[in-house]
Amino acid sequence: MTRLLALAVALALGCGTDGSPAFSSTGVTSVAHTSSSSGSTTTATSTSSSTSGGAEDSTAASSSGAASTFDMQLPPDLDDPTPAGCKGKIDFVFAISALGTMATEQDQLVASLPGFIETIAGDFADFDPHVISINTDGTWRGQQCESPDYCLNMGTCGQHALDYECGKYVDQVWTCDKTLGAGLVFNAGSFAYNKPCVLHDGNRYITAEQSEPVEAFKCIAQVGTWGDDPPLADSLVAALSPEINGPEGCNAGFLRPDALLVFVFIMDTEDDHSLLGAKKVRDAVVAAKGGDEDSIVALALLPQLLVGDPIPGCKYNEPPGPMHLQDVIELFPYHDAGDMCAPEYSTFFNGAAASLVHEACNSFIPQ
Repeated sequence: MTRLLALAVALALGCGTDGSPAFSSTGVTSVAHTSSSSGSTTTATSTSSSTSGGAEDSTAASSSGAASTFDMQLPPDLDDPTPAGCKGKIDFVFAISALGTMATEQDQLVASLPGFIETIAGDFADFDPHVISINTDGTWRGQQCESPDYCLNMGTCGQHALDYECGKYVDQVWTCDKTLGAGLVFNAGSFAYNKPCVLHDGNRYITAEQSEPVEAFKCIAQVGTWGDDPPLADSLVAALSPEINGPEGCNAGFLRPDALLVFVFIMDTEDDHSLLGAKKVRDAVVAAKGGDEDSIVALALLPQLLVGDPIPGCKYNEPPGPMHLQDVIELFPYHDAGDMCAPEYSTFFNGAAASLVHEACNSFIPQ
């Protein structure tokens, strides 16, 4: 944990500060929550443009980031920085679209995560994270690099993947690199990391023992822009299934019954390809956590309503209509949605999202 926090601090300092007040948030959806285990109620306002509670689908299916977090103060209602709940044992799942429009969003995510981790780690003396970025479309995107259009004839993987070394690592690609929901350890293609990730103990996720954790997160989260249109909600369910987390599964050991689960959807289009309806996704995630909804925090960066002039290249929820991923997260007591078109994501992650993780950790008492 010390190495993880130290490197996150170093990167956060290198990025500078944005001067925003502690735990401020813009473009996020806050929720009212009544915790059955703590008996307390927290209320907030909502700025979400999406509708929720859509009809259940009956079909089932298996660079900015400049905010420094050193001056972050806990909101007055959070009091004790060492809650009786999860005490910093947290499993983070990132489900990131790799569509062609996502290059800028990936850069902003990579820049903002160290501050997010630092903010949360500062609240827990025994911070013990697992961090995974999951395969959201069931393919290994480097296969396109090795095709006649690129490596076989040009000798490169194109102008946005010149660092991909043709043929060098293809013998390291196996079933888990092509499995929906499996942890990503070799992102390849345009705007991807383009090298295999070296993760502690051969895992497909980052742990507290990871050397160079900031670079490791960049490796797993820089998924590139050569992905298929992803079933993001379905990929989350796959990532939390007993089979993939079992001793012989791709994500063996990732999901811990006594850890808080924090999942993050990041997508700038509608999830049109998931077969599971919102309630089935929610039920599967809660079941993976032993039926305890207080052990889950649902976060998302999604298109929002257009307010004012559009930002070139951004996608908006216009006209306001149902969004599957918004419907999913709103079924969880602890949830927040940030604006995909925000100029940076640190405000969202270091503010409302970090505060919500702390609140949930107070409510979740591992059995």
